[in-house]
Amino acid sequence: MTKTIRVAFCGAAAALEIVLLFLTNLFPTATIALPAIAGVMLMAVVIEVGVKWGWVVYGISVCLSFFLMSDKEAFLMYLLFFGYYPTLKASIEKKVRSKPVSWLIKVLVFNLAAVMDALAVVFILQVPTEIGLLIPALLLLVANVVFVVYDSALSGLVWVYWKRLHPYLAKTFQSRR
Repeated sequence: MTKTIRVAFCGAAAALEIVLLFLTNLFPTATIALPAIAGVMLMAVVIEVGVKWGWVVYGISVCLSFFLMSDKEAFLMYLLFFGYYPTLKASIEKKVRSKPVSWLIKVLVFNLAAVMDALAVVFILQVPTEIGLLIPALLLLVANVVFVVYDSALSGLVWVYWKRLHPYLAKTFQSRR
């Protein structure tokens, strides 16, 4: 794959991510779903072009979406977890061969991101909280269950992408040489 094709592919992926993130301005009820879907776009970049390019696309998407998104909670979710997680997941699963250790790292990353997001919402976005400590702890527990489902769904999407779309894209990119 030539560098021109890599840049074009990554630019198209970044543009699609930014459009999905921008849609949170129009659909405020999709504050969690649209950043999660936007992050999934990075899987294609990681598979087709590589992890380094995935980080570049993430950086570009974060910079542009900061200015384009009015829903700052959705932006924080993308910045602190959904945007980089597919790229990080690929790196962790490639470098850490032990499944339990891999899961432990991923769950720790998720929990760190969830706590950072909650703190940013309270202290940066100034959202008032008067709910004590039990409710956030229960929400974090439920969020961990949802995270396991999300991670498994990403793995399934990678498999489907590899079987259905990758052969087509690989053939397209090869014919462009």
